[in-house]
Amino acid sequence: MPRHRPRTTTAPPAARIPRRPETGDMRRKLVIVGAGMAAAYVLQELAQLEHDLDVTVIGDETEACYNRVLLSNVLAGENSEADLAMLEPAMLEPAMPETDSPETDSPGTVQFVTGTRVSAIDTDARTARCADGSEHPFDALVFATGAGVARPGVDCSGIIGVEVFRTLRDARELRALPARGRRALVVGAGLLGLEAAHGLNELGFDTRVLHRNPVIMNRQLDTEGGAQLQRDLEARGIHFDLGVQIAGVAADDNGRLCGVTLDNGERLPADLLLFATGITPNIELAAQAGIATARGIRVDERLRTSAPGVYALGECSQFGEHCFGLVAPIREQAAVLAAQLAGVQHPPFCLQDYPTQLKISGVEIYRAGELDDAAEQLVLRGNGVYRRLVLRDNRLVGAVLVGDKRGGTWYSELISGGGEIGALRAGLIFGRDVSEALAAA
Repeated sequence: MPRHRPRTTTAPPAARIPRRPETGDMRRKLVIVGAGMAAAYVLQELAQLEHDLDVTVIGDETEACYNRVLLSNVLAGENSEADLAMLEPAMLEPAMPETDSPETDSPGTVQFVTGTRVSAIDTDARTARCADGSEHPFDALVFATGAGVARPGVDCSGIIGVEVFRTLRDARELRALPARGRRALVVGAGLLGLEAAHGLNELGFDTRVLHRNPVIMNRQLDTEGGAQLQRDLEARGIHFDLGVQIAGVAADDNGRLCGVTLDNGERLPADLLLFATGITPNIELAAQAGIATARGIRVDERLRTSAPGVYALGECSQFGEHCFGLVAPIREQAAVLAAQLAGVQHPPFCLQDYPTQLKISGVEIYRAGELDDAAEQLVLRGNGVYRRLVLRDNRLVGAVLVGDKRGGTWYSELISGGGEIGALRAGLIFGRDVSEALAAA
């Protein structure tokens, strides 16, 4: 990866993590627990900084640092597994043996230990113990343990045909299932659920989505935007049952799934039940090590946990009252953390209004800012497109775009800038080009 000079600001320099006093090593040892996207972003950022770290990344999956965002595309056959790579192949190659005289200014090594789980962290002895019996000493440690799929309180234990969709292995197993003429139920119409439903629909399953809210993607979209997206997905063959929850799961005499019962009493036949109801941060390992946790692993603005020299980022972390599932804040966390580990200056992590930019089954979605129903609204609808802009005091404060996200980045700039829209107003709903052309006329 290309190098550039470390980013500098007026922020105070990060404290350099000392080497363990009992060793004479010239280099510091960094252990990253978890080999997902958050770990990949940290490695990308460290590759652009001068540092004296030898890095060991430990993950329980066989594959390391792949792009989970594209898993639904792999499930649908729209991307290959090779498209998921987030790191250069050279970085994934085995590390060269250490020399007897390491030099502090030599490039750091990156070693991947995959297919095993870290079973215990000793923050006093500064070691990470794995389930395979190996131990890895560290001067600094990063929790990048991610999250698991949250399941509703329904007993599905031992039933064949009840699955989750979170990993590359999950995608492979789902792709291997016979699909034609089989009925799939996806629980959850958030981003995870709709992506999974798209993939299963493309495989040939008769796919139905169950969602407890009457609006799909209700955390990102308003009622009309959700309805437009729903119509688009229904036109592609996906069915929806909204405002319902699963009350029970039924299996046949062979223990195979045969259907579910909803809380309204309706019974739906099913050959596959896929849970995609949100995520639960993986905090158990940190909690067992005595590190402060709540919903996630608690971190400060430098991604430090309650244990010295131990950090966390990504879906497993909690900053204030916020946990994270979108890519944008996790990438910013990685930049802050890499600077902290390398001992260079960088602004601290802070919460921002990160825009949501997605494409589900070919339908473009963009959401930024606040959706205040009491404020002035500019709305454009028709031909599969829904665009809503929210204005307050002649300033743009929110935007929802479904079916056509052109101008989304510009709208975000206007929202974050907070300036008056003035002459841009006449063509604002149509995007930047039209708006600026009308303003100049």
